[in-house]
Amino acid sequence: MVGTVASLSFLLLCFIYGFPSSSAEKPTVGLTYSGGKIITEPVTVSLLWFGAEWRGSDKETVRNAINSLTSMRYDSDLSYEVPTLGNWWDVIRQYRDRSNFPVTDTVSVGPECSYTGPHVNLTLSQVTEIGKAAFNRTSVDGFGSLTCNQFFHVDENSFYHVLFSNTVTFLEGTEQRKFTDMCSGNFPVEVTKDQPVSVLWARAPMEADDQCSVLLHGSLYKGPPNGNEKVDSLVGNLLGKIAEEVTNQDGRGWTSSDGNGFSVSSLCTSQFEMRSTGPPLYVDINGSFSFNAIGLNGRRYILPYIWDQNIRNCALKLSEACTTNLVILKQPSSYMRVGVGVNRSDGLQPYLPNQQCKWKIDIPKAKFLSFNVHYFSIAPDSDDLLQVCPSDSSDHDGCTVISTATKDLFTKFKLMGSEAYVKFVSGDSVSFESRGWELKYTAGLCSGNEDIYNSYGLIGYDTSNGMSYVRGLNCRWLLHGKPGTGVSLTFTRINISKDLDFIAIFSSTSREIVNFTGSYNGSNLPQVNLTGKVTIMFNTQTEEGDGWSANYYLSSPGKPSNRALLFVLVFVLVAMAVSFSIGVVVLALLQRRRGRKRNLTPLDPNESFVLVGSDFLREENRIGQGHSAVVYRAVLADGRSVAVKSLKDTESRMEPEEEILLKSSSHPNIVSLLGSSRDELPGRSMVFELMGRGSLSYNLRKKGETLSWEQRLEIALQISSAIQMLHMYMKPPVFHGNITSDNILLDEFCNAKLGGFGSARYCNAVEITDGEEDTSETAEDMWSFGILLLELLAGEPLLNRNDYRNFGSLKEMNEIMGDQEFVDQRLGLPSDDCKIVALTKFGDIAKWCVSGILRVDDENPKIGDVVSGLQQVKQLFHSASR
Repeated sequence: MVGTVASLSFLLLCFIYGFPSSSAEKPTVGLTYSGGKIITEPVTVSLLWFGAEWRGSDKETVRNAINSLTSMRYDSDLSYEVPTLGNWWDVIRQYRDRSNFPVTDTVSVGPECSYTGPHVNLTLSQVTEIGKAAFNRTSVDGFGSLTCNQFFHVDENSFYHVLFSNTVTFLEGTEQRKFTDMCSGNFPVEVTKDQPVSVLWARAPMEADDQCSVLLHGSLYKGPPNGNEKVDSLVGNLLGKIAEEVTNQDGRGWTSSDGNGFSVSSLCTSQFEMRSTGPPLYVDINGSFSFNAIGLNGRRYILPYIWDQNIRNCALKLSEACTTNLVILKQPSSYMRVGVGVNRSDGLQPYLPNQQCKWKIDIPKAKFLSFNVHYFSIAPDSDDLLQVCPSDSSDHDGCTVISTATKDLFTKFKLMGSEAYVKFVSGDSVSFESRGWELKYTAGLCSGNEDIYNSYGLIGYDTSNGMSYVRGLNCRWLLHGKPGTGVSLTFTRINISKDLDFIAIFSSTSREIVNFTGSYNGSNLPQVNLTGKVTIMFNTQTEEGDGWSANYYLSSPGKPSNRALLFVLVFVLVAMAVSFSIGVVVLALLQRRRGRKRNLTPLDPNESFVLVGSDFLREENRIGQGHSAVVYRAVLADGRSVAVKSLKDTESRMEPEEEILLKSSSHPNIVSLLGSSRDELPGRSMVFELMGRGSLSYNLRKKGETLSWEQRLEIALQISSAIQMLHMYMKPPVFHGNITSDNILLDEFCNAKLGGFGSARYCNAVEITDGEEDTSETAEDMWSFGILLLELLAGEPLLNRNDYRNFGSLKEMNEIMGDQEFVDQRLGLPSDDCKIVALTKFGDIAKWCVSGILRVDDENPKIGDVVSGLQQVKQLFHSASR
C-alpha cells in the first residue's frame, strides 16, 4: 500500500521558490558535538495521553509515525520517490558519539497511559504528579482516573512523552508559562526518591494560527494528511523532540555551533518561521491534502526538516553521492541526475560537495543521442561543471557545457553517433542554491538514408524494439524497385503526433504522393501501391508518439550500384557522347522527312521524349471522347504508343487535373500521366500511358464473356484501391466526380486503372472521420463506385444510372435488380456455393455504396471499409478452388 500511495502522490509534486537561508551567508552555521550522550541502542517511546478528546484514529496516527522511523520496517523491494519517515531518521543517524557509534536505527512505541480527568488551568505540579503516577501505579486524587495498558518503567533508553490535547489549558504563572509559549519541551519527574527522569511533552495547537502549527502554514498547504490539523501538527513536534533527545539527551551532545542553542530539528524549523510560504510540500492526487513524507501502512505526514551535517543544510532525505567509477548506460532511454532525486520539492538540501561523476552512454544501433535537461539548479557563481562530450578525451573539443548561463540554450540538444560521455564535478563547498540537475537521454534509431533491395521485410520506427520515440528524427528508407514494377506498403501500425510528425511517401520522380500524421488502426491502416523506386520519409518534432511500422514488398528489386564500375563508365560515356551527338543530328534529319515533331514536357526529369508529327489528330486515331476533351492514339519518337488527351476548349484550365495526377498517378491503379503540352500542340494536351484493352465499358459490352468473375473481382478491388488513394491518403482528399466504366481502363492483362480526372477537385469539407473526409462529395464517388460494381455484376453498363439514385429503400433497389436475372447471363452463377455466397456479398457491397447517396452519417460507406469487404469477397471466392 505504501508503494501505491507513493506512486500516486509524487505525480502532483508542488514546486516552490527558494527561501533565504543564513547558511548561505554564514558557512559556519551547523551543529557541533560537545561530548555528551547519544542514544545508540533501540529506543522505546512511552505515551501519556492527556485529555478526554483523543480518538482511536488520532492515537493510531501517532503510534504509526513513531514505528515508521525504523528504516528496516519498510519493504526493501520498493523504491520511494517521496521521502519516508525512515529516510528522515537516516539523516538523524549521521550523528555519532565519541566512540563513533551512530544514533540507534530502531524506535518503537512502548507502554501507554491515558488521563481523562479535569484538565482546565492545570499547574506544573499537577502535571508532574500525573506523570509520576504513570510510573508507580499511585492514584491521582482529585484529578479523575488514570488508565494504563502497562505502567512505565525506568530505562535509560526509554523516552516518556506526555501529549496534551488542544483542550488542555494551564494556569497563568511563571512555572506554567512554557506550556503555553512552547510547542514541546521536557520537565523532571522524581519517580522514586533520588531517581528523577526527564519527561518529554508536546501539545496540539489550540487555535488555527497557533505557532505550533507552523508546518501547516503556507500557500502550498491544502489540508491535513490525517484529517486532523491539531494531531498532524503534534506529530511533527513530537518527532522533532525525539530527534533532539537521541542526539542531545544530556545537553552536551549535538547543538548549534553559533551559540543559539538550536538542535537537529529546531535549526531548520526556525528557517520556516521566517517564510510565509511554508515548507516544500507534496499534494495527493486529488489535491485534498498536503504532506512531505510517507510512513508505514501508507500514512502521510508533515515533518520538520532536519539538519544534514554532511551537506550543512536542511534535508528530509539523504542525498546520494555518485560513484567515482564510470557508469555504463546501455538502455535506449534513461535519466542521469545529481541531487534532484531528493530535491524535487525545491529541495532544501543541495547535492554533495567534492563529487566526480561520469557516465558513458553506449547504444551501438543509435544514429544519434538526444538530450533533454529536465531540471537544472546550480548556483550562478559556482565552479561546478556539467558537460556532455562525444569522447572521453581530456580536451573538451565538441563538448556541450551546461551552466546557469547556457542552460536555456541547451535545454534540448543532439549528439551524432552512438556514444556520449556525461561528466559532473562539484567543488569543495556547495551553495544552498545548488539543488541539482536531471538530464534525460534518448537514442535515435534512424537518421539519414537506408537503401533497401530485399524483396520484402519490415520498416518503421517501432518503440517495441526498445528505442524510444524522439524529437528531431529525419529518416529515409529507399525501396529500390525496378522501373515500372510494383512496390507495395502495408502499414501495420501508425501512432504519431498529429500535424507535427509525419510519414511522407515519394514516387520515383521525387514527387510526394501522400503523407500520414496522427493515429490509424483497423481498416483505416493504409496500404499504398506504387511502382519503381519509392522513398519513405519520417520526420518528428515531438516525443509524444509511439511510432509506426509497415511491411514492404518489391515485385522486382533493383540491384545495388557497383561504384567500382563508375570510373570505367565515365570513360565509356565520354566516347559514346560524341557518337550520340552525331546520331541525334542524323535522327533529327530523318524525322523531319517523316513529319513534324512536337516536344512535350515530361514529368520525369530524367526522361525526355518527342511526339512524332501532329497528324495523329485525325478521326481514325480517336480512341475516346468526353464532354471537354478528345483522346487520340499517338506514337513517340522512341516507338512507344501513348494516349494524348486534347482539350476541346483551348481556354480551359487543366492545372487542377494535372496537379492531382502529379500526386496520384504513381498509384498502380491510376492512369499514369507522362507529360503535358500547352504550346507545342494545337490546344492544350496531356500525354498518358496507353491502356491497350480500352475502357471497361467497351470490354463489358463487346468482350464480357471473356472477363471472368475472378477478373471482375480483381478489377473492383483495384479501382477501390485507387479511390482509397484519393479519399484517404491525398492531402487534402480528392473528389473524382466521374467514376464510370468509361473511365476505367484495362491493359492487355486486364489490370484496371482509373482515369477521367477532368472533373476531379479537392474536397471542400472540413470534418474528418477515421482518416477519411465525411462529405457529400465522397458519398457521390461511393455512389458511382457502387454503380460500377453493379455493372461488373450485370455484365453491361447500366442504361439509366439515375434509376439507382431515387429509390426509397433497399427493398425497392432489390426489386429493380431482381435476383439471378441481374447476374451476367454469359457467365452465369458459379456452381460452388462459396462462390455464390461471395457474389451475393459483392452485390450487398454494391447496394451499400449506392444507398449511401441518400445520407451522410456514421452509416455512410467509407472506402476503407469497402476495400476490406472486397478483400473478404476475393478470399471467399478463391477459397472454393482450394
